[in-house]
Amino acid sequence: MFKSLRMKLFMIFFFVTFLPLIFIAYITFQSQKEDIENQHEQLLYALGESAAVSLDDFIQERFKDVRMLTNNPIISNQESSIDEIQDELIRFVSLNDLYFGAILIDESGTVAVDVDNTVVGSDMSERVWVQETFEGGDVYLSDIYMSDVINRPILILAGSVKDENGDIFAIVSPSFNLTELWDRVDMFTRQQQSIGLEGHAFLVNGNGDIIAHPQNDIILRLNYFENNQLTAERFEYMVRNRLVYHNEEVEQLQYFVQLDKTSNFDNDWYVGISVPYSNIEEPLNQLINKYLLLFSCVLIIVVIAVFKLSNYIVKPLQKLVFATSDFAFGKMVYPLSTNSYHEVDTLTRTFNMMTRRLLEREKSHQKSSLILETTNNGILAFQKDSRLITTFNRTCEELFGVKKEAVIGLRIDDLIKHNDAFSKFVECAKLNDVVEKKKFNSRYEFLCHYKEESRYFFMSVQPLPSLNNQDEFEGVLLVFNDVTDKREMENELNRSEKLQMVGQLAAGFAHEIRNPLTTIRGFIQLFGRSNKISDEHRDHYGVILKEIDRVNEIISELLNMANPNSVMVKEETDVNEVIKGIHFLYQTEVEWRRGQFTLELEKLPLVVIERNKLHQVLMNLVKNSLEAISVDGHLIIKTYSLPEEKKIFIKVIDNGEGMDERTLEKLGTPFFTTKESGTGLGIITCFRLIEELKGTIEIESEKNEGTTFTIQLPVEE
Repeated sequence: MFKSLRMKLFMIFFFVTFLPLIFIAYITFQSQKEDIENQHEQLLYALGESAAVSLDDFIQERFKDVRMLTNNPIISNQESSIDEIQDELIRFVSLNDLYFGAILIDESGTVAVDVDNTVVGSDMSERVWVQETFEGGDVYLSDIYMSDVINRPILILAGSVKDENGDIFAIVSPSFNLTELWDRVDMFTRQQQSIGLEGHAFLVNGNGDIIAHPQNDIILRLNYFENNQLTAERFEYMVRNRLVYHNEEVEQLQYFVQLDKTSNFDNDWYVGISVPYSNIEEPLNQLINKYLLLFSCVLIIVVIAVFKLSNYIVKPLQKLVFATSDFAFGKMVYPLSTNSYHEVDTLTRTFNMMTRRLLEREKSHQKSSLILETTNNGILAFQKDSRLITTFNRTCEELFGVKKEAVIGLRIDDLIKHNDAFSKFVECAKLNDVVEKKKFNSRYEFLCHYKEESRYFFMSVQPLPSLNNQDEFEGVLLVFNDVTDKREMENELNRSEKLQMVGQLAAGFAHEIRNPLTTIRGFIQLFGRSNKISDEHRDHYGVILKEIDRVNEIISELLNMANPNSVMVKEETDVNEVIKGIHFLYQTEVEWRRGQFTLELEKLPLVVIERNKLHQVLMNLVKNSLEAISVDGHLIIKTYSLPEEKKIFIKVIDNGEGMDERTLEKLGTPFFTTKESGTGLGIITCFRLIEELKGTIEIESEKNEGTTFTIQLPVEE
């Protein structure tokens, strides 16, 4: 297929047109993506700055309202009556929809005048805002906070009233309607919606409390810092450096601008502009769809062009005709390449075969050099006496990470000093010993560890004879190749053959064991029905029968190793009951070892699994743990569940001898075991059975510390 003309043309067109187009499209897409993100960032900057300026103006206007009220000639006149002052306050409130009330507090902190006379006579002297207004001598604006009296957010706006000598004798405080401030913030939410964005604006104070938001129920009830796991320092850094924050919890892009502080406004208020991240993703997705459509069209055009052009292109045949004509007239003809379609390649190979002998002598040196450079074998040659490197091919360049130009003419000892990879290679190959002892014509294999990687190499060391005297040699030729893949394939083949042999042996043993086991079970049943046996011993017979049945199930599993198509029946299983049964079986052995066997079982949901497979896995793990712990050791089986993930967990923990990292890496390899009499199949069986139960096993172990096996099983509904 790949030798056909159409396929070759298609590949050429693909690499010439399609791949560059993909590259250009990728660069263009990244550029446009960056432009889109920058546009949204600039839009956030503009909206944020606009909102901050608008809110600054709004606050300054409120300051002007208060100053106008404090400078009112009737209010600032101490001779004015309470009724006159009340009339002025009522007139102020009626002319300004932003306020729904106003009070005047005298020097003692007592409310002297109230628009609706509800708090007249109330003592306000202990209020912080009253004290700060008297001390500040100008307009005071509090932060928005939750009132304990009316149980809703409020904002205090107050100004000091001075007499003609500039002495403060009262405070006037109009009751500001927070809804007006929130409407001003919501105006920017509506502004975003008018330009096609689905975002919103909100206010955050210096403590992270949300003080204005389209969702009124979260005002002063949700802390932005805590909700987004931000510190005040990190938030201030974002604001100071104009960073756009990607709120992954709600998939929003958010930008904050701090409102300007003045002598009267010292609150840390930040206006936030929030835009859904989907506003960026949608144009990006549209852009991707356009590119996919473009690529599809280009691919269709390329395919059509290939089929059209393949019917007319005869250039390979023309080259062969011209070469044949030149050869007939005695001209120099070089071998033609055989990289066209099959029919022309056949003719070309025949033609090259006829001309090769005439060109062999002239081309022998060139071919030799070409072979040295293109072979996958590493080829290195150096002079015997001067030890100068004369040959260093491409494979050597790739292996040792150094260019040929930097090596040719360099002493091999200098290369060893300056190149760690080559130094390690020479050390592993014991090359110095081979050269010094003149062990030429030798071939051997060696293992080399470098940078946490192990590779097998096959090395051939040959003497290079002198061109003038074939009996003397003037250099040493090293030819080596990487045989790591070959060794790994051989190891895999050996493991596969062993597993096949184990399966066949298991099937044979299973058939031989099952027959006598049936007889034993029959007699145990017979003895168990005898009236001469006590109830306590009768229970033991029940346990024996249960274990014989489990042995039968294990035999079925052994047969399944040879015939994996057999499947056990699933049933609702109480995992804790299975564990308690195993605890009962091994408790005596643990006590004999003077150890402890502890169960820490939480209530688990029933799981629908093949019960005996789980039983076999736990038996194998407990047995391994008992063999690993010493006298006075401790074995724990712990269970728990994660309902939200619909999973249960079983941990088998021991404080035995543990395993190092190298042993852990090999764990699960067929026939690998650390026991003198082990087969290495127990852990493999556990892995396979848990996999059949759609679960997983994780192993954690430290040398001389112990081992923990964690089994994870799904809870099917």
